Amino acid sequence: MPAHAQPGDEHKLPTLRRVILLALLLGAATFGTLLLNTRTDGITVLWPSNGLLLGVLLLAPRRHWLSYFALGFSVDFAISSATAGFNVEQICLSICNMIEVLLAATALSMVLPSTPDFTRIRQLLQLIFFGAILAPAIATLLACSVVTYFGGAGILVAYRSWFVADSLGVATMTPLYLALARREFPASRTRGETLGIFGLIVVSTVAIFGQNRYPFLFLIPPLLLLAGVRLGLLGASLGLVIVSIIGGYLTSLGRGPMLLVPHSTAAQHILVFQFFIASTMFLLYGAEVLIRRNSLLQQAVAASEARFRLMTEASKDIILLSELDGRRTYVSPSVTEVLGWLPEELIELTDREIVHPDDLHLVLNLFEECRKGHASQAVSYRCRKPDGSYLWIEANVRLYLDPKSNEPTGLVSAMRDISGRKAAEERLQAAYDAVEALSTIDSLTGVANRRRMDEVLTLEWRRAVRDRTCLSLLMLDVDCFKSYNDIYGHMPGDYCLRQIADASVEGAQRPGDLVARFGGEEFVVILPNTDEEGSREIAESIRVKVQQRGIAHQGNQHGCVTVSIGCATSRPPHDKCDQTGLIEAADRALYQAKRGGRNQVCAAELPETQPAGQIASTS
Repeated sequence: MPAHAQPGDEHKLPTLRRVILLALLLGAATFGTLLLNTRTDGITVLWPSNGLLLGVLLLAPRRHWLSYFALGFSVDFAISSATAGFNVEQICLSICNMIEVLLAATALSMVLPSTPDFTRIRQLLQLIFFGAILAPAIATLLACSVVTYFGGAGILVAYRSWFVADSLGVATMTPLYLALARREFPASRTRGETLGIFGLIVVSTVAIFGQNRYPFLFLIPPLLLLAGVRLGLLGASLGLVIVSIIGGYLTSLGRGPMLLVPHSTAAQHILVFQFFIASTMFLLYGAEVLIRRNSLLQQAVAASEARFRLMTEASKDIILLSELDGRRTYVSPSVTEVLGWLPEELIELTDREIVHPDDLHLVLNLFEECRKGHASQAVSYRCRKPDGSYLWIEANVRLYLDPKSNEPTGLVSAMRDISGRKAAEERLQAAYDAVEALSTIDSLTGVANRRRMDEVLTLEWRRAVRDRTCLSLLMLDVDCFKSYNDIYGHMPGDYCLRQIADASVEGAQRPGDLVARFGGEEFVVILPNTDEEGSREIAESIRVKVQQRGIAHQGNQHGCVTVSIGCATSRPPHDKCDQTGLIEAADRALYQAKRGGRNQVCAAELPETQPAGQIASTS
């Protein structure tokens, strides 16, 4: 069923109620027109019945058309015969009227939608061309041929009279019927206002056309425009029909401003009046098209704004609009959920008031790059909340342009809460650091492993070369550790190694010092910026701390666990030693300490004039 279909349209025939109502309307329109013709010497001012029937067909299913055509022909022929006599000429003229309606309805049904809207310029032009020009032109030509054949008026006179009347009838009555059928009165207008507007049109038309001394015709179009603005197309069409009926009737009686045309006949008065109706009609319909277009534009803007607000209010992201100078003009409501600020509060705050001081330069640089038209990357920064705490925010900023001038007009920012992501990144970094630490720590003793020792020794060697400072290395070994394991077992042996590591850490307490397990029961202590005397003091401190632990060892001549320590100090680049040579020198010093009776410290000096590896022993 078409969108405009009414109950009963699904039947093959229209309902009896609709048929009776249409018959009365067509009869009244045809009879009134023919009655008016008797006062205008047969000149028809307006023929409304064809326009009325055309409007009915445009809203009716195709299967009802034949019924409506039969009804239209019957009413037209019956009233014409009653006023002009029953004859073949009247039959032919009634057929011509139906041909006009058929041509217009067929053409318009092919180009118009199922619910025509004549406030749209394209559909209005189609109505005028097919309904008010083409179809009346063809039908009038046929009707004039009939009139001429039966000895009537000249074909040119008959053509002008018929064509203009039929054209005006279609152009005024068809939009009026469609507007009435769809009840297009604005709901916001009261009944009093509606009656008042039409009452003003009636009174004004009677007053203007009831006299022939003053040319007050120019007052009619503003009244009809008022009806169109306040009541829409229905008001404008109905007002035009009222003016056509009253003005046409009074003009036919020899009254009205048309009589001010000098040296004119009654037929010319009617012609001038028809021209006035036609020009007023184009003025009204043009105004309706503009009003409709403006209304659609406002609806589109309102819909666009509604969609924008829906998206911004439904989104958890904060949407922020600002001027090029940074002044905010809009903040979406999600800011309250994310940051705790009310939108109006955040509008009044500046970036310096809400951005963490350490991140402010990032935000300012981001906006500056956007103002220059450069593509910007997302920036993460901390944004202050009302309670003084900070939340990690990621912002994407874009420059938007005026659609007409293509000039920059402002900035749009999309900000989202990334505190969860930041927390995950921090946990991931902590896990990475933990894994990294595990990869550089000896699992048994808790001090650095051999890998970490190599990295730090290389780093400190380069620093010593660059800064021309001393670098010392201690290598210590647990005395008689194999016999300790044989006597006490491996578990106490592991405990013993942990105690040695702890004592070494206590002896080398500076932040840059590093204690590392070199392998087995051997440990290394790296001492940056430490000379020979300082390295021997630290080595002796470690030796004493180990002995003071008092870890029993029956296989050691001292009765407890002791360590032997070898020291080596390099002054790169003044000596000929490198980091490998430094290790070898400390190892030789350690060997010398063990040969000297263990539980002692031996130092190897590496001056430039002395070959690398010469040992200076101390106990």
